[in-house]
Amino acid sequence: MKRSHAGAQRPPRVLLLGVAASLAAASVSVLAAQPVSAAQPVSTAEAAEAEPCAVVNGGFEEPSGLRGQGHLRKDVPGWRTSSSDGLIEIWGAGNHADPMDFTVPPDTGDQFAELNGTSVSTLYQDIRTVPGSTIDWSLAHRGRTRTQGSQDVMRVRIGGVVQVPEGQDAPDIADGGDTWGHYGGSYTVPRGQRVTRVEFVSISSGTGRPSYGNFLDSVSTSCALPNQPPTVPYLVLSGSVGQTLDGSLTSVDPEGGEVTYSATAPVPWLNVTVRPRGTVVARAIRPGVHQVPVKACDERGACADGRVVVVAYRRTRPLARSLADLYPTQSATPPAGPFPSGAVGKDRRMP
Repeated sequence: MKRSHAGAQRPPRVLLLGVAASLAAASVSVLAAQPVSAAQPVSTAEAAEAEPCAVVNGGFEEPSGLRGQGHLRKDVPGWRTSSSDGLIEIWGAGNHADPMDFTVPPDTGDQFAELNGTSVSTLYQDIRTVPGSTIDWSLAHRGRTRTQGSQDVMRVRIGGVVQVPEGQDAPDIADGGDTWGHYGGSYTVPRGQRVTRVEFVSISSGTGRPSYGNFLDSVSTSCALPNQPPTVPYLVLSGSVGQTLDGSLTSVDPEGGEVTYSATAPVPWLNVTVRPRGTVVARAIRPGVHQVPVKACDERGACADGRVVVVAYRRTRPLARSLADLYPTQSATPPAGPFPSGAVGKDRRMP
């Protein structure tokens, strides 16, 4: 048995600080409440708005202020049930877990849930996820009866895959009614899966009654995000042949670390220096559109390939060349006019 203590991690930041980059919105689809299956595409309003990888209301503390046992509710934030009546059973302080007539304290907080509400049921949530990330999960489970040798049994299923808790060889989570058992594990989000269903499935009840069994509390999920490379560095400098041009590459590490830059290859007819912090100094020997490949690398070694573009022309004979042909952006028709030195991520046509 193992409780996962992995802390929640903030979502990656993507900033457009002088960078020709765009972030494609993650597509989200919809899972029907019945049947519970991760084979279907999935989305809920909660998944779209919630913090990535975080289960909502994991301690079943909302709706608050419930006392005693057997509160059948449809207004439990974050949670859905496979039960056809849509009712989720919440227990509070002062309960008596019949048939033995003893009080069950919550594992944490003031309330907990019973998987078997009005029937053998599955509680589940759809959470927003990042492909390639690792979901760490943990929970507390307890049986309803203290009858000797009697246990309630449940399983965890994430993304349609039955989970085996750490330290176990089989997926069954089985406990009697004396104490809370604590379990945890991890799941890697596959490619393209931006919403993941997390399910807590009732398997059997020690009482033999379909509406009894499997207390659940302290549900937690958190993410270890994959190493994301920095955003692509891209800088355009323009001026006359022989003129010293300078600017700064800008790129962002989604994980918040420092980014260093380097030129990856020499370019004929151009003297260029790219310093580790992104400062660029260039001077063209001949007119033309010169491209300097550069790399932006984070502290963990993930790199993004970018470039410095130097547009050089003679003062008496401006260069006629469309940068839009070389670097298309979302703009279908780049505006005409001179290309200002130091511009970043914009397309212009030289006069």
